[in-house]
Amino acid sequence: MGEVARLANVSPSTVSLYLRRPDEVSPGRAEKIQAAIDRLGYLPNTMAGGLASSRSNVIGVLVPTITNSFFSETLETLERHLRSAGYQLLIGNTEFDDAREEELIRSILSWNPVGLVLTGFLHTRKSLSVLANNDTPIVEMWDYGQPGLDMVVGFSHHACGRLVAEHMLRQGRRRMAFVSTNFQRDVRARDRYHGFRDTVEATGGTVELRELSGRSHAEETGRLTHALMQDHPEIEAIACSNDMVALGVLCECQRQAWDVPGRIALAGFGNLDFTTSTVPPLTTIEPPRREIGQHTARLLLASLASELPEAEKRLDLGVRLVERESV
Repeated sequence: MGEVARLANVSPSTVSLYLRRPDEVSPGRAEKIQAAIDRLGYLPNTMAGGLASSRSNVIGVLVPTITNSFFSETLETLERHLRSAGYQLLIGNTEFDDAREEELIRSILSWNPVGLVLTGFLHTRKSLSVLANNDTPIVEMWDYGQPGLDMVVGFSHHACGRLVAEHMLRQGRRRMAFVSTNFQRDVRARDRYHGFRDTVEATGGTVELRELSGRSHAEETGRLTHALMQDHPEIEAIACSNDMVALGVLCECQRQAWDVPGRIALAGFGNLDFTTSTVPPLTTIEPPRREIGQHTARLLLASLASELPEAEKRLDLGVRLVERESV
């Protein structure tokens, strides 16, 4: 770092500041420092920096899956905002497994991160014990409705189910079903089901539940939908835990020549890209994927700067019902 400072004609502390928080260095000096770094091939030793400050520039993020576009868009936004402030993400994939999350929490905390982002409120007792004995700022994202460990950014999944149910009820549907991913894997899908069921049953309607055994494979979804309609031919509306499940249901409806929405109204969750191109286009719930990443980064940075009032630590971003022709 001393060699970079001499070549750029700045102090070593300015080089250090540029590496940690580049936005706080003037554009002219930043350009000189980066040119010196490029010429010398300098790579900062982040481990040494962490030892010197007792903290690294790492922020740990745990998500249930990295293949689902819900979380990938949140991660992309979160990474962009934190990178511009000089921080790096250490991402862990829990695979919807609480024990795996516990293992990853211990692993990430061993890096002395400056912050930790978790998905949802459900954690093992051991995880909660470890987190309670650590002063790392924590954001729990993609959920809302519980006190949380520290900061919360998300939305109510119960409200998502309620919005879909209310929309279907307005269309005169009363006998309904909910087709879902496995609740043990996806507790937020369970909350959406409860919001849907409670709203329908409060009006005297009925809801049949069907859970997939594992991930939302189209083949299993088709078989499950076919069996559901054989057992309950009176069903006139199906809500799904996500858009991929809804796509599988829609394919089975088309195979059986069940008109959507004439015979069966259909809705999903996620507003994934393909939902505008299905026939008919799919009614769905749009979660604030990118906004969650943006506000999670904002709360973390404000907390690290000791500029976050207690009243602003919980943020409900809400959701939007996207009404299309499948209902």
